[in-house]
Amino acid sequence: MCLGMLRPDEWKPSSKIAAVLQFARQLLSEPMPDDAIEGRIAEQYRMDRKRYEEVAREWTRKYASG
Repeated sequence: MCLGMLRPDEWKPSSKIAAVLQFARQLLSEPMPDDAIEGRIAEQYRMDRKRYEEVAREWTRKYASG
């Protein structure tokens, strides 16, 4: 996930944490693969969405579940 608003050229001290969190939430529901940090993952998202979603579920179970 790439939060463009956190880049040094776009960050403003007046940015509110709520706006940053809202933007992160939006990216989780609507990824922007053309502005990705991990190109390999973005490519999988574009080319093989089914496998991308399988891997995402697997990683969620493995790393984000209690």
